[in-house]
Amino acid sequence: MTLNFQTIARAGLVSAAMISGLMSTGALAQEDQTEAFNAFLAEEFEKEVMRSPFTLTQLGRRERYDEWGDFTDAAVFDQLEFDQRQLDDLHANFEYDNLDRQAQVSYLIFEERNNQQIAGAEFYRQNYPVNSTFSFITGSTSFLANAHAIANVEEAQAYLARVTSLERVFGEIATNITNRTEFGTLPPAFVYPGVIASVNNMITMTVDDAAAMTHPLYGDFSGKVDTLEISDEEKEALKTELVAAITGPLALGYASLLPPMEAAAPLANTNDGVWRLPEGVAYYQNLVRFHTGFDVPSEEVHAFGVSEVARIHDEMREIMTRVGFEGTLQDFFVYVNTAEQFQYASTDEDRERLMGDFNAAIDRVNALTSGYFNLLPRSELEVRRVEAYRENGAPGAFYNQPAPDGSRPGIFYANMGDMSRWQNWANEALVFHEAVPGHHFQIALSYEMEDIPQFRNFVFFTAYVEGWGLYAERLAHEMGAYTDDMSEFGRLNLELWRAMRLVVDTGLHYYEWDRQQAIDYMMENSALNLTRVEGEVDRYLVMPGQALAYKMGMTEILRLRAHAQEELGDAFDIRDFHDVVLGNGTVPMSVLNILVEDYIEDTRGS
Repeated sequence: MTLNFQTIARAGLVSAAMISGLMSTGALAQEDQTEAFNAFLAEEFEKEVMRSPFTLTQLGRRERYDEWGDFTDAAVFDQLEFDQRQLDDLHANFEYDNLDRQAQVSYLIFEERNNQQIAGAEFYRQNYPVNSTFSFITGSTSFLANAHAIANVEEAQAYLARVTSLERVFGEIATNITNRTEFGTLPPAFVYPGVIASVNNMITMTVDDAAAMTHPLYGDFSGKVDTLEISDEEKEALKTELVAAITGPLALGYASLLPPMEAAAPLANTNDGVWRLPEGVAYYQNLVRFHTGFDVPSEEVHAFGVSEVARIHDEMREIMTRVGFEGTLQDFFVYVNTAEQFQYASTDEDRERLMGDFNAAIDRVNALTSGYFNLLPRSELEVRRVEAYRENGAPGAFYNQPAPDGSRPGIFYANMGDMSRWQNWANEALVFHEAVPGHHFQIALSYEMEDIPQFRNFVFFTAYVEGWGLYAERLAHEMGAYTDDMSEFGRLNLELWRAMRLVVDTGLHYYEWDRQQAIDYMMENSALNLTRVEGEVDRYLVMPGQALAYKMGMTEILRLRAHAQEELGDAFDIRDFHDVVLGNGTVPMSVLNILVEDYIEDTRGS
């Protein structure tokens, strides 16, 4: 493909006469090359989003509103071809040195993103088509509930079309399960009972009309349709169509998933990491590079984790001394998990109390931001409970990004199905990570930026995103946002948790630990309770490498901050540093290094 200069001309970026000359000479001045490059990025972003019904809907757009996309292996190869073509066009049409600084940043981000995606495509058969942590089987329901708005009858019909086409999508996933099983990609044994039970539960909600009305999609759809300005008869007709879609195509789709999973389940006889998969060691190293942004050996990651666990233990012992606890650190771990004053009961009253605790922590941080941030997100933030239908497979807490147009707020979700997972000393650090000044500040700001190429509003680099979340927990300590020593202990416990992830993730997937060995290590070294530890280890088993991003990313942000402070002395302003980290959208850690060096140089010269 050659650069579409006609598109650039229509956008008014380059004159027709200039285009004629460019096409004959192949040369561009820096200013003009930058304009042409930004036009290229805009054109490619539009092509990208038009390929993804998910992305279009998340952007608040209505194209392909009745579709899901392709879940077959052919789609993997099609995406690989698309990514490679983009990369080839980038290198063929633009020279990095001929772009201005901001365009150079975009160049590096675009290049790194595509290189990662191309490298990862080599291992597509090692990916688990279903797992116990994140699954499209339940994720499709939450996507429709949270992202598919209904403002008119046409959009209701698009919703119905999506429900109906889940029969095809689940059939494609069923084929993927069979293909991966034949290749030798079997998830750990613990995955199958839970996922099979979840599918059977969904089938139970689709056996007849009355059952269909217990399906979460019926409640969501009915609530949305009831707000439309149409007659009651039309509303009831739409709901009747949904019942037919649930009891017909959707029921068949769920049913298609069971045979390949039931055939695979007896073959999955271990709870081991990905080292046991075909090319498993190479696959894991690719994931380490993808999630950390560093070409770092697994042995080094593991050793760093061990040293950080020891350091944090020492800081925890200082907390023990301050609160007057006598005994070993392990005794203290037992105490904080069992003492009644730290627990929540499994009652609606205590669930409301927990929600109130989260909101109070958010209000406290928001009152302190002016001394630490120049940039603040415009998007609203809400705290919500994870819906009952997805509590079993959902994490303890997570953040959902806002809609770019402001129609949907950022949402901090808390899973309150099992209240034994919650202790009040851990709440503040968690909400500082997931909400403010953590993911809500970083992700919402990224979505809201208008002066960067649009693809950068939505690109994702794990170490940057999760590194900022963990950094935010520590920053809240520097801001004075924690209420007492036990909340400070909660902060240390969450940092310890992320340090242990370096040990356990590499242990499971590189050093060939079994599941119980990982559980024992985490129980011996932290105040996480058994329910949380088992859930965490299971998450690491089905999402290899992702757990490394938090501590590795935070460590790099702290290193860059210390470097800037040392170089700038009294000229260092933490608000300006945070502008650099948050003010360019999501970036690879390599690019963040460049941005910080630029900040140091610019500050010296001002």
